[in-house]
Amino acid sequence: MNVEINRDLLKNFTALFSPEPKLLPPVADSSLRGRPHWRRITQVFQILDEATKDGMVSYPTLINCVREATGKGCSRKLISKWKLERGLR
Repeated sequence: MNVEINRDLLKNFTALFSPEPKLLPPVADSSLRGRPHWRRITQVFQILDEATKDGMVSYPTLINCVREATGKGCSRKLISKWKLERGLR
């Protein structure tokens, strides 16, 4: 029995069950690089930057914005760290 496998079909089939995550590309010159979770922190900081341009400032709305963009929320501590770094306090 000779069976030919269509590799593109198999690739598309597996993509349906394991979609690519919505991660932003890491920033190469990040000051956080090398620290624990630096990619996640960089991603959340970029989302928070965009959210404040849209007028979101409260902790619950910022947490929900991160949750909508990434599928996971973030802590108030991380938002506080972001505010301190951006001089928003």
